[in-house]
Amino acid sequence: MGRKLISLFIALMMVFLSIPAFSVSAEIGTDIVGSGQLELDTDPAGGYEGDYVVIYNPSTSTYTSYDTGNMSGLIETDIDPYRNISRGASSSDELYIIDVDSILAEQNAKLDKPEPPEAEKTSYNVGDVHNFSISNYSPGPSTLSFRCVAKGDHCYVWTPSQNLPNYYPIDEMDPTFAQQISDEFDSNYALMNSSFGDHNNGSQGDGRVHLMYYNIDDGFQPGVSTSYVAGYFSQMDFYYNGLPMIHLDTYPGVYYVNADGEESYRLERTFNTFCHEYQHLINYSQTGGMDSWLNESMSAAAEEICYPGSSVVSRIQSWEQYYYGDNDDWLFPPHEFAYEPSCELHNGYSMYNWSNSLDYILPLYSQVSFFSQYLFTHYGNSIFRTITQNYANNGGDYISAISSATGMNTSTLVKNFRIAVTANDYASFNGLYGFMPQEGYDPASYHDVENPYDLLGPVVFTGTSCSISAGGAITVKPIGGVYNPPAGANSGLVYIGIRRNIYSEPVPLDGITITPNNTEAFVGHETNLRIVRDPVNANDYTAVWTSSNPAVASVTGGNYSAVVTGVSTGTVTITCRATNNQSGRSYTAAATVTVRPYPTLDDALNVSGGTLHFTSTGEYPWEINFEQAGRTCASSGNVNVSDSTSSVVMTVQMEAGETLTFEWSVSSESNYDKLKFFVNNTERTNISGNVGFTTYSYTAATSGSYTFMWSYQKDYSVNSGHDCGYLDNVVYSGDPGAGVVPGDANLDGTVDVSDALIALRSALGIVQLNEQQQAACDINGDGGIDITDALAILRMAMNII
Repeated sequence: MGRKLISLFIALMMVFLSIPAFSVSAEIGTDIVGSGQLELDTDPAGGYEGDYVVIYNPSTSTYTSYDTGNMSGLIETDIDPYRNISRGASSSDELYIIDVDSILAEQNAKLDKPEPPEAEKTSYNVGDVHNFSISNYSPGPSTLSFRCVAKGDHCYVWTPSQNLPNYYPIDEMDPTFAQQISDEFDSNYALMNSSFGDHNNGSQGDGRVHLMYYNIDDGFQPGVSTSYVAGYFSQMDFYYNGLPMIHLDTYPGVYYVNADGEESYRLERTFNTFCHEYQHLINYSQTGGMDSWLNESMSAAAEEICYPGSSVVSRIQSWEQYYYGDNDDWLFPPHEFAYEPSCELHNGYSMYNWSNSLDYILPLYSQVSFFSQYLFTHYGNSIFRTITQNYANNGGDYISAISSATGMNTSTLVKNFRIAVTANDYASFNGLYGFMPQEGYDPASYHDVENPYDLLGPVVFTGTSCSISAGGAITVKPIGGVYNPPAGANSGLVYIGIRRNIYSEPVPLDGITITPNNTEAFVGHETNLRIVRDPVNANDYTAVWTSSNPAVASVTGGNYSAVVTGVSTGTVTITCRATNNQSGRSYTAAATVTVRPYPTLDDALNVSGGTLHFTSTGEYPWEINFEQAGRTCASSGNVNVSDSTSSVVMTVQMEAGETLTFEWSVSSESNYDKLKFFVNNTERTNISGNVGFTTYSYTAATSGSYTFMWSYQKDYSVNSGHDCGYLDNVVYSGDPGAGVVPGDANLDGTVDVSDALIALRSALGIVQLNEQQQAACDINGDGGIDITDALAILRMAMNII
């Protein structure tokens, strides 16, 4: 029998030499995904590849900042001259709007509120004169006489009753203006209400909104000032006047004299403004005051919903700090833009922190305008009303309001948005990283630009370092197309390599290899392969990917990478054939992919060979995690969920003196959101803040049953870091399978041919293995011992894998 077995094994050895190798690594491969125009790289192995790399702070704690470290020598300090056109300049005769709503909201929140006027619902007619309290930005007395000049289904239009020198009544400019205003507001009313909600009528309102047209005293002086207040909403109108009111500027908002003395009337510019301000009125009515950044985002959405293009076209220019001139500039815009060093938004300013004191305030509005249109693109305009309702119902927690409305973790949603601002590609990834214009966008109104987002290009950071705030990001161009974060970079930062594949000159291909050339996938999950090109900038070719057995693993890919999806357990060869577009010459490379069963929670938490059983309890179960320094571990499932707990539990019989040892890590708000360790319901210790994997051991004082629990507990506010806890390599000293060396069938601490023979005997049913031996021989983790395991052990013994 022995000679026959050896002969059989030798025969099997000959077979195994022709079978692709099996990898015992538990890591998932690289994370380059996509094909065609857009590809992303989120895998740190080998650096982040791409034309650009987005560096993102995923924290949702407003004042959390992460430093990039010194990027000198890692990123380009100039943008491509071919792609850059001299930075345009806005005309000195062009005015820009200052938005004071967030300033007023902050000021008004501190004021003592008088009792509103007596509850008397009042209706007015055209020609009626009434005194109103104008508490902010009025050029004269706080009480001013107004005349009703138009009455619509949903609004009144008011203007000062006398044509005093500095009030600029709307009806004195053009008697038709008032009715135009009323008709325009009424035409947008239903759309505004369906998108954002209903407004408060105040103690005296009859359901209509009062549009107050007069010269807002904003300090504007022709030839001196280039900015003005176009309008505002003040919550104090509910207290002083008992009415829902919107204030709109007539000089220079409507009537304007340019530097050459030419007069013009720009009534249509106020239409955007009353939509913007009406959203603020609705928002206050619904929430009592929303965080400024999100409130302003919704008002930007109101402009774009009612007048598609009006918000994003101007905001794109503000963001890029580039202003378009002639039609060639509009139709053939620069492909990328250098950052403005003194612009806070270009230096990673927070997504969630609103400040009217920034030197460059307009890009702040650009940021929230883009975000609102990203929300529209993926969820429709009803998303704004849903977020508003959630915000009102949960006491003003915007993180959970957005998460509940979108069904996506807010940190991840904002990351995808940050990628979209740079990638700007709606054709790939089902539009996940792009924008779509509102219905009704008319290119003829915007210099024949087919899509307003055609104007949006990456703003490239070319400094040496910066501190990126919560939800903020910068975009860099890595030297050589690969970015490796410097040693001083905060570990909480997230990196996304972006390859757009649209601008390079043709470069022929001379050869390819695939990396990694031996990796793993899991059933139902993906791993990624990339092409290593010779030369590295080759781009004039077409790649075709195939799988030797699609029933085990399927593959889809493009000219730079491929996504391999595990279908069933087994091993396949993935082949790439790349053909030069000009010469027709082809090059071929292959990689081996072994598909394993997807890890269970037990797989993730046990050490090799461990047999402990874990249970996740509660509403937020622990999850399998592959993102921590190449290890497979488990992480808590309540990321960004206020007042929540995520726990995992394990029970074991221990003898006195036996130990339980584990590794744990946490990325959280220090001293508030904690990962705790409990023994029989008693807390033993906890960690919080940014703590890398450390080892902790517990020794049983007496024999008996021990229940261990690891619990990530969050308080009611502030999310910081990755906002979760991690657990790995839990081992009980009495576990018969713990610490077993994979392949060591005879348990002597080494793997050699004798171990392969033992595994083969077990596979043929000749010998019975104990629990530890079975754990050592089950190389593919399928729960049994078969010839595949024996061959894998033989490979290990011969140092082939």
